[in-house]
Amino acid sequence: MMIKGSNIEKYLGGDKILNDVNINVDKGSIYGLIGPNGAGKTTLIKTLVGIYELDGGEVLISGEDIKENTRIKSRLGYVADYQNFYSNFRVEEMVEFYRNTYPLWNEYRYNALKKIFKLDDKRRIRNLSKGMKTQLSLMLNLSITPEILILDEPTSGLDPVIKRKVLDLIIDEVSTNETTVFISTHHLGELEQICDHIGIIYEGQILMEESIDNLKSKVRKIQVAFKEDIPEKIKNSEDILKIENRGKVYEIIVNDNVERLMTEIKKYNPILLDTIDMSLEEIFIYKMGGVGYVFEDVAL
Repeated sequence: MMIKGSNIEKYLGGDKILNDVNINVDKGSIYGLIGPNGAGKTTLIKTLVGIYELDGGEVLISGEDIKENTRIKSRLGYVADYQNFYSNFRVEEMVEFYRNTYPLWNEYRYNALKKIFKLDDKRRIRNLSKGMKTQLSLMLNLSITPEILILDEPTSGLDPVIKRKVLDLIIDEVSTNETTVFISTHHLGELEQICDHIGIIYEGQILMEESIDNLKSKVRKIQVAFKEDIPEKIKNSEDILKIENRGKVYEIIVNDNVERLMTEIKKYNPILLDTIDMSLEEIFIYKMGGVGYVFEDVAL
């Protein structure tokens, strides 16, 4: 296990932000963390990278405690949602700072990335847009040859062309170097393209961890129509997240045990029966609806 968090607790300003969080990220995988605004995503990330001290529990990176651990930190890349570079530095000075700080700095990789991001070396950090600062952070953290790459909203403020390139770079980093990637973003379509596993966080707790393939096989949409109204036994099934009907056709969102519900439905000789794959965005909305989160407020 490359990243393992056990019973993590964190208070900020007297409020409990993380409550008994357990998280497991395999080596060489891409793990996506999703949740509504204020769920605790950034706080969790800052505890994983050692910015915040734990108020309870344990975080192990490659089997070691990250606190005061320069060896682990030198192999960990972190792209924050808001970059805290020295604002008076020029781009070239920030590059030099990283070059002299990280022992596994890869000059060849840096020069290749420089051609992609095309940032002006002479420009001061304070004059860069949010998207440019994100590009600089990505360029620097990919150049340190990280074993682990932790990304908080890494495509925020990027144009579609650069955004696509960043996703390709993340996939390439994993496939070429077996880098472990932990990424949080509201852009669920991006996570669906690149992630192996997903964790959903809500009100400071991990609701679930699941591989993308397993999640999409468990949460499905069934379209069904009966000669009469939907049978009460089907309507009241504990496996159902939501039912909507359009005339005689019912759309049933199944949380689990799809085959069991399908078998039960067939007993009533439906005139239409089909299953439909759902996107990660749809699954997230219905999962959050299942814990009482208002759909309209979900940031996607």
